Amino acid sequence: MKTRKGFTLIEIVISISILGLGLLMIIELFSGGLKVGRSVTEYTKAMQYAKIKLEELRIKPPQEGIEEGSFNESIRWKIEVKKVDVLSSIIEEPKLPAKLFKIDLSIFWRSGINEKSIRLETFRTLKENEEKS
Repeated sequence: MKTRKGFTLIEIVISISILGLGLLMIIELFSGGLKVGRSVTEYTKAMQYAKIKLEELRIKPPQEGIEEGSFNESIRWKIEVKKVDVLSSIIEEPKLPAKLFKIDLSIFWRSGINEKSIRLETFRTLKENEEKS
């Protein structure tokens, strides 16, 4: 009986299948990394827009209410300003030198078919003489 050297067809098919699965896993890893990178980029961009909006709020005196707008067609914002009653538990409220406002800023953006958002909360005081100017 002769012994043949070489690979059988079944051995070749199995080795190609294993190689294909390995390559598929590597491609999936790269794809996942790209998705995470895009997500981080979108989040960073939204935080930069939020910073711009908070700087605008620092310049002008706060007014109670809700305000909405957009930076462009894919990124929009919403601001909700509420006056905070610091001494609401005291029966006779003394005259305070400043008012306290709570500011909620939300930034919304599209990511594929989903809408993502971040929400920032801050407080701002307004002196009596600032309110009149």
